[in-house]
Amino acid sequence: MIRTVWLVFLSLASASAQPDDAAQLRQKAAKFIAQGNYAQAEPLLALSLTVEEKSAGPDGLSLTAPLDALAALYRAEGRNADAQKMYERSLAIHQKAAGANSLELIPDLKSLAILYAAMRKDVEAEMDYLRVISVREQAKGADDLDLAHDCSDLAGFYISRKRFAVAEPNLRRAVSIIEKNLGTLAPPLIGPLDALVGVYMKQSNFPAAEAPLRQEISIEESVYGPTHENVATYLDRLAMVYYQEKRFADAQPLYERSLPIWEATLDPDDPQLAPSLDNLAVVYAAQQKFAKAEPLYHRALAIREKSTVQSMNNLALSLEGKDDNAAAERVYQRAIPLAEHIPHLPGRANVGEVSLLTKTLRNYADLLRKLDRAADAAKLEARAAGLGKTAQ
Repeated sequence: MIRTVWLVFLSLASASAQPDDAAQLRQKAAKFIAQGNYAQAEPLLALSLTVEEKSAGPDGLSLTAPLDALAALYRAEGRNADAQKMYERSLAIHQKAAGANSLELIPDLKSLAILYAAMRKDVEAEMDYLRVISVREQAKGADDLDLAHDCSDLAGFYISRKRFAVAEPNLRRAVSIIEKNLGTLAPPLIGPLDALVGVYMKQSNFPAAEAPLRQEISIEESVYGPTHENVATYLDRLAMVYYQEKRFADAQPLYERSLPIWEATLDPDDPQLAPSLDNLAVVYAAQQKFAKAEPLYHRALAIREKSTVQSMNNLALSLEGKDDNAAAERVYQRAIPLAEHIPHLPGRANVGEVSLLTKTLRNYADLLRKLDRAADAAKLEARAAGLGKTAQ
């Protein structure tokens, strides 16, 4: 009886002394990686690989998990040559187990292609991107939706190397595949269409950019409606294409349509509104429609000058915060004349101009009181109070 109990105790002690299995080791490593502690994670992943090798042999499929994890760790550390060995071994294991044309090869091929590109091994990267496409085509057919992503990935590599002529047909193929599967207004088309427009713009092939941009406008309208800011973004891009071609009359209605969208989306004083005003003004001016251009230029100037005065107020307050009062005073003295000369516009914008000048005067007055210059402060406060009555 005593011997039986002792054997049971030895069995339990032996079990508790067993190391973690490979999956548990990888889970522990993942926690260290999430903390950015790669030095602690690496030996755990290496041990995970050793455990898998002992149980599955040097070519076991279970080895691919720790190999890929180690590769990702090495990439994060910038050890690309070590990562390459891990990915290449993982690929060889998958290929031996599933064959040279198996879909299971694609993750490793894509990882290697990205890695080779980072290492400037462009020939190897291109071959792996092309092989992904070949494997996918043979397994799923020429119209498989995932093939569109593969074509876009290859195009992205070509674009990064300024090989626009070979990027274009791959992007066109991606667009065609998505259209066949999802229709011509499918939101996933936006990515390859954007890239295609970018290729045409890089080549100064402005006429070719028109059709994909019009398609993108239609897609965004179908998803969000005609007055969404996404629609305005593509209206502006198409208008810019027309502007580059000196087709000012064609650009004008697009900018006229996008500006009200931005005005409804942005605050009237938002600096992001100024470029939209400028764009339409430039198109008017190019057609000698100066009476229409001038108020837009005034609005853009007012927005920018308001932004400058606001920034100067913020700077002055920061300088006060660190007791650099002399520097803060100089900033206020520069800000007040700018605020005084912001172009006067009718309605709500003009009230904003007055309030900005009022704010600057009061901030400066507060500083002067801190400096025991009460008489100077009182003059500014009286002027600010008068401006407040004017704005009412």
